This record gives sequence, C-alpha cells and structure tokens, in this order.
Amino acid sequence: MMRMNRIFVLISFLFLLMVFVGFADEKVEFKASINADKIGIDDVLIYTLTFKGVENPSEPSLSDLEEFKVVQTSRSTEFRFVNGVSSHYTNFVYYLMPLKTGTLTIPPAIYKYKGEHYETEPFKVEVVKGSVAPRRAQPHRRRFPSIFDDDDDFFRSPFRRTQPREIDVKLKAEVSKRKALKGEPITYRILLFTRNRIQSVNMVSNQSFPGFWQEWFPISRSIDGEDRNVDGKIYQVFEIRKAVLFPTQTGSVTIPSLKFEMTLVVDAFSLFSDARRIVRATPEITIAVSDLPQEALGLPVGDFTFSVKADKKEVDINDILTLRLNIRARKGNIKTLEIPEFVTTDYYKIYPPKISRDTNFNQNSLSGVVKAEIPVSFKKVGLISFPALEFKYFNPDASIIVTLKSSPFSIHVKGVKEKQETALTIPQTEIIKKGEDIDFIKKGNIYDQEQYYYQTSTFKIVLVVFFLLNLLFLLKVFVFDRFITQSTLLKKKKRLNNTLNRLKKVREYSEISPILEEYLKEKAGLGLSEINNHSIEELFSKYRVNDSDIKIFIKLKSESELSRFSPQKAGSGKGEGKKLRNDLKQLIEILKRIDSRVK
Repeated sequence: MMRMNRIFVLISFLFLLMVFVGFADEKVEFKASINADKIGIDDVLIYTLTFKGVENPSEPSLSDLEEFKVVQTSRSTEFRFVNGVSSHYTNFVYYLMPLKTGTLTIPPAIYKYKGEHYETEPFKVEVVKGSVAPRRAQPHRRRFPSIFDDDDDFFRSPFRRTQPREIDVKLKAEVSKRKALKGEPITYRILLFTRNRIQSVNMVSNQSFPGFWQEWFPISRSIDGEDRNVDGKIYQVFEIRKAVLFPTQTGSVTIPSLKFEMTLVVDAFSLFSDARRIVRATPEITIAVSDLPQEALGLPVGDFTFSVKADKKEVDINDILTLRLNIRARKGNIKTLEIPEFVTTDYYKIYPPKISRDTNFNQNSLSGVVKAEIPVSFKKVGLISFPALEFKYFNPDASIIVTLKSSPFSIHVKGVKEKQETALTIPQTEIIKKGEDIDFIKKGNIYDQEQYYYQTSTFKIVLVVFFLLNLLFLLKVFVFDRFITQSTLLKKKKRLNNTLNRLKKVREYSEISPILEEYLKEKAGLGLSEINNHSIEELFSKYRVNDSDIKIFIKLKSESELSRFSPQKAGSGKGEGKKLRNDLKQLIEILKRIDSRVK
C-alpha cells in the first residue's frame, strides 16, 4: 500500500509539472493597435489591447486617456495552435470617440504581471471635422411608409412627415437670470431645436461648472416637445437637460459650453434608413454675481421653514431623548446648510446629530429638506427646559434677512440615575489561581498515539480522492476548457441559447435592442458603430436569409430602440403586453432561422 501511495504522489507531481512547463514556455506579450490613424470628429476609433501568455488578465487602466471618450468596451479570448504549440490570447477592444479636432495622442498602456512591467507604444491620430468613413452605396429598393407612429419617436413630432432630409438641429442654453447674488439659485436649461427625427442624445462634456454648485435634474424616460416658429420655420423644441446652479464666487462667472452627441435619422420615410451621428454644443453664458449685503454675509440664500420637536414629553433619566430638527427649503441649497445647535448645560448633554439631506426635483423647481436627529442625555431629574433656536437666512426676492425661531419646550425627567459600571483588571492573584486548571489535564485520558494516522486506511482513501480531484481539474482546464468549450459548434449553440433565454425574460420593448446588438457583435463580429439597419440587411442578404425575416428583425429592433423614449410603447399596458409577447415569440423563431444560415 505504501508503494501505491508513492506512485499516486509521483503521478500527481508529474501532472503539475506539465502544467507549469506549459505556462513557462509561453512568452508574455502586451501589444496595442488602432484601426485608423485619421478619423473625423463624428467617427469612432477602435483601439485594441492584446495579451499573449497571460492567464485571465485584468482590464488595463486607461486613466491617462484624456483626448478620447470610451463609449464601449468588449473582451475576447482565443487559443492558437502553431506547429503543435498552443498560445493563449486575450483581446480588450475599446471604441473611442474623439473630443476635439487636431492631432490627438493615445498614451502608452501600462500593465504589471508577475513583477514585470509591460508597456505598449503610443499612437498619434489626426482628427478632422465631419466624418472620413466612406458612405456605402444604398441598394435600390422599394420605399415603405414609416412604421413608427407618433408615440414611437424619441421626440414625438406631428411634423415628422414634412421634415426635410437636410440636417437642421440646434442647441440653445437659457438661464432664469443673468444677474444674481452669491448663493442665489439660477435655473439653467438646455433646449434642442430640431426639424429632424432624433433617436438619442448623449452629453459628452464634463458637466462640472467652476464657480457654481450644481444640482442636475434627473433625465426623463420620455421627452415631450412643443412647436416654435423660428424665422418662418417650424421647429420641435425639447428640454434635454436642466439644472439649478448656485454661484459660489462673485464677479463674472461663465457657464461653459456643453458638447452633445446625437443620433438622428436623415430619411424619415424609409424603413431601412441609416442613422447618422452628429455633434452639437451649447453657447457659453456669463453670469454677473454680486456679493450679499454686509449684514447677510455667511447666511443661506433662499426661502426656508424651520422647526424643532422632541419625540417624548416625559423620559427616564437613564434613557436617551431624541430631538428632531427640520429645515425645509422652498428655494435654496440644502447641501451647504449648517443647522443651529443646542449647547450642553448642567442639566443635559448634547451628542453629535445624525443629519440627512433630501432633494426634491419638481417639474419647474427644486426643493428639499434637512433632517437632524439630536440625541440628548440628562444629568438631573425634574422639569428640564430647552430654549428656542434661531435660524437666519437672506431672501433675495424681498432683499431682507429673515429670522425663524423654534418654540421652546420642556421635558419631564424622572427616575434615579444609575451608577456607571467600570471595568476592572484581573488581580495578579486571580491569574495565579487559574494555574490550578492544570489538574484537569493531569486527570484526563491520554490516548495511544502509537498508530500513526498516515498508516490508516482513511488516510489512503483521502489521498486517492485528492488525486482524482486533481486529475479531474487538470482535465477540465487543459482539455474541456481549451478544446471542447472553444469548439465552434458549442460556441454557436451557447450564443444562440443565451440570446433566446434573455429574450424570454424581456418585459419591455426597450430591452430587445441591446440583446440583438450583443448577438450581432458576437455572431458577426460587428462593432457598435457598424450595427445599423443597412449593415444588418447586407449581412443577412449575404447569407440568403428570407426577406420577410430580415424586415421583421429590423422592424422589431428599430421599435425597441425608440420605445424607451415613449411611455405608451413601454409594454406595461394590457394590450401592449400581449403585443410584446407575440412579437417576442415571432422574433425567437426568426432568430433561430437566421442563426442556422449566418455562419
């Protein structure tokens, strides 16, 4: 049996030695590449970082990338066999959007692995205005009326059928006042004027404004617009961003320009029209900020209410009383408010308060409340009185200082003050007495240890099980993971099943498009910027997918992209929920047929 144990140990050692030799022979490499050295401001650059010989690398940091914005990332793994030698590659693909024109720099990517330092080469990219990507020739096909009714658009527009093919999109910034006091709230709105059909709007600038405290309103899921006549042209106007700004410094303070990326459909009538990406920016706005009057310096600015209450009128002297202080802001910045404080006296002790601040974004205003819970313990019994607290603020509308006072109140304290327990150290004599416990050890049983554990049958069984587990692990890593799971057939089946399972869990139309885009990226290797109606039709036609399947696939994907901006198409209503289930069932069947054809 001892000889068999040695054989098992030797075989396990040989397996482990094979593993480490396999990894040691593979040279570690870290490289970078780009798909173009000249692009337009409206194009996307593909930047790829490739690892060779690194097992499960973490994503490299691009914190030094300042002149591009990462709009999407993806990761892939592959094994290559050359002359019987296996090489392991991991690719990180980044889709980068330039933030300005000119010669931009992608700095070297840095990675540390097993104590070694690896660095890629830097790149210079020339960025020009517009787009340098070649436009694909549109195949001749029959024109269809738009399948999207008014409720399906990102911006609902009754003038869509008369919209021109040329791009007519503008941004405008508005403020509620050009002159303000330091700390006075200013409403800032960004308006989109368009005569085109918009699919999406994304802010790509840093929305931090030096010289202002900012509170940005949440972005609504759907945006309703209004019609405006501008120089004889009818525009749809939408409020795409809104914030309340509080100046923090005096003088001429500038609200900088904000840059937005928009996706719009140039041909509003075609079912298979291409989406086009454009960039627009808001103009700068200068605010003249004055300081507060001398007597109001340091006070909050706005309109507030103030109150203080106790949670009990009677309390035991050994209990803690909680005082609740509330400051409500009908207008003003609650984030910088300092609350009035009670002072500890001979009758009670004040502990640090627990403070919470909640902001409420109404349709046209910003309000909020500051809540403070103040713990109090008492030193004496009887009727203990708390004085009134004062809260002062400056009202800019009336140009006056307002003083608010809480109502004084009294608490009846009863009971007997208990003595505070003190912690005593153990005397040296007690430590010596604990040595008597050795008698228990002397009287205890001493077991026969002549029979060693490694000679028992239990140990041998454990050793065999351990060997088998190691063998199964090695088979999984070097056979199953590297060969079986990487087979084309298994990958294809797994990709389709994952997509179908995700579609079966869909509860809203807006969830369909991301699932289909992920499927197309994995199935056909398309990048995010390449996934549009035209490229999908070209791909499916190449593999002879049925025309009706192509049209329905693109139709459902387009409806999904637009539905998240239309509450009526969210799929939550009874009728819409039934239609969503029918559409998903049809899409799943179509996807199975498409997957069987597209290789």
